[in-house]
Order: sequence, then structure tokens, then C-alpha cells
Amino acid sequence: MAQDIALRPVVDPALEDAERALLEESADGLFPATLPLPEEPGLGGRTKADIWTALGVSAVCALLPVTILWALIGVLPGLAVGLAAQAGLIWVGVQFGFEAFILTVVGVHLLAWLLIVVLGCGTGERQRVARLRHGRYYLAEDFGDDSLRELLGHSPLRRMERAQAAVTAVLQSQVDRDGLLDDIANDVTLPAQQYEIAQRLAELTRLARRVRIAAGDASGSRVEEVLRTQRHALRLSSSALEERVEALERYAENTRAADAAYREWEAVRELEELGEDMHELVVNTVRDELAVAEIEGLADRSRLQDLHRVLDEAREAGLLATGFADEPAGRRSGDSGRA
Repeated sequence: MAQDIALRPVVDPALEDAERALLEESADGLFPATLPLPEEPGLGGRTKADIWTALGVSAVCALLPVTILWALIGVLPGLAVGLAAQAGLIWVGVQFGFEAFILTVVGVHLLAWLLIVVLGCGTGERQRVARLRHGRYYLAEDFGDDSLRELLGHSPLRRMERAQAAVTAVLQSQVDRDGLLDDIANDVTLPAQQYEIAQRLAELTRLARRVRIAAGDASGSRVEEVLRTQRHALRLSSSALEERVEALERYAENTRAADAAYREWEAVRELEELGEDMHELVVNTVRDELAVAEIEGLADRSRLQDLHRVLDEAREAGLLATGFADEPAGRRSGDSGRA
């Protein structure tokens, strides 16, 4: 099933990679292909809001550079430059007085304002590409809404979301990443298929909108007859597109099944590779069990040897004691006399 996600910009795959990557980031700042391109604001896209915002930011840069430069040019360089600039301002004030300090702040303010307006405002690279390539990418606005379902028999936006979800599922699959599918055909053919579907759906949406506007609130047999004919033509073309989208979804579903089978195959292969290690583990386990029995036997023999030693010592002590008691009394007294 298609994923319920917002439609990403559908970009002409024939564009250069850098331009396509910029346009595919998000729909922010892009212009629907089916609507006229709005005029670019004057001063290179700079607006009054840009100028006033730059004025406030430059004032902070001039008076307290340490508090804002890190946000403009990066944390480490901003802190380093900000601390140096702040120290310089304090030094100017201490060495040359308050008037010199104010003049320095005003001068830095004007310079920072000019740099921010020139370099930080106006049309950026992404906005420039969006204007330059207008009509070669499609947004959600190009595919209407559910109000066209009566004429087309479906929601063009929902159908485009399904096609994009199917293409994404294939291109992000593990079997495709590992080169088990025809990666050249997928990387080239699928984006082309997606873009062609977007072109056809956008054209259907445009025609359906025109039919709805032309019909308006008019009624009558002749209007209904013409509407019936045009609705039939729209739905006929829509059905052909539905077959393409369903083909993509079947491919995506088969790819998911291939992913599952591939993961299963990898798991089996890894388990089989562990077979030798498991065999060695079993052998070592048997050895461990034999070793435990041997260690316990050694412990038993050790305890038996201790018992034998204690018994021998007791026996020797007993022999000495009994031998001394069995000696004749005269011998013991003679021994004492000789002593």
C-alpha cells in the first residue's frame, strides 16, 4: 500500500544533479508548474522586510558583536571574531573616549548593514534555480484536490503520491542498494516514469479545472451532453494512468517481498557460517563437562590424600605412643639412669 506522506517535488530527471538536488529538498520557495511564475521583487529579490531586518541585525552586530556573530558565521568563528570585535570596541572607548566609541559603532553598523543586505538578502541559489527551471518540476498544487474526483474519477494528488511512494520504495530497497536489481534501469527509468506520470496528471488536472470553470453553474441537456463526452475522455486517459501507477505499485510490492527473502537468505547464510563455530562450541562444551568431572575427581583425590595424610600422622603418633608404653620398665629406668 502507498504510504501516507506529503508529496515531494517531482523534478525533471534530465536536469543537472545539483539543480535537481536543490529542487527536491522541499516545496518551500518553489512555484507550481501550472500557475504563472510571479514577478521577481526588485533589488534582486530584496524586499522592504529584508532591509529593515538587516538594519536591526547590523545594529546588534555593531554594538554587541559577541552575541550575534556566532549565529551568522558559525559558532567557533563567530565567537572568536565577536570576542575580538567586542574587545576592540571596548579598547576604542577606553583609549579615545565615548565620542570615538559612538562613531566607531555607527561606522560598523552601516558597513554591517550593507554587507547583510548585499550578501545575505535577496534571491538565493535555490530561488534562482526555482525560477529558471519553472515548469520542469511539479508540486502538490499542480494536482488539484478531491473536488476534481467527479470529473476524473480519482484524486490526481493521491494518485501522484502513490506513484512517488512506489518509486521511492524500489529505489530505497535493500536489494536495489546491493545491486540485485537492475540498478541502472531503476535509477534512470523509474524517475523518468514518475516525471511522465506527473506531467500527465498535471495536464489532466489543468483540463479538468477548465471544464469545471467553463461549465460553472450552467445546466441543460446540451451542457450535460458535452460534459458527459469530456468526462468520458478525461476518465479514459485517467484509467490508462492508473494502470501505470498500479504497475509501479506491483513492482514496489515485489521489491518488498524480495527484500524480505533477501533478509531471510542473509540470516540463513550468517547462521550457516556460524556452523563451524557452533560445532567448536559443542566440542568445547563436551571438553568442559569432562574437565568438570576431572576437576571434581582431583578434588576428591585431594581430599582423600589429606585424609590419608592425617591418618598416617595419627598412626605414626599412635605407634610412637604404643611403642613407648610397651617398653619394659627396667629399660625405661635404665635409660633414665644412664641419662
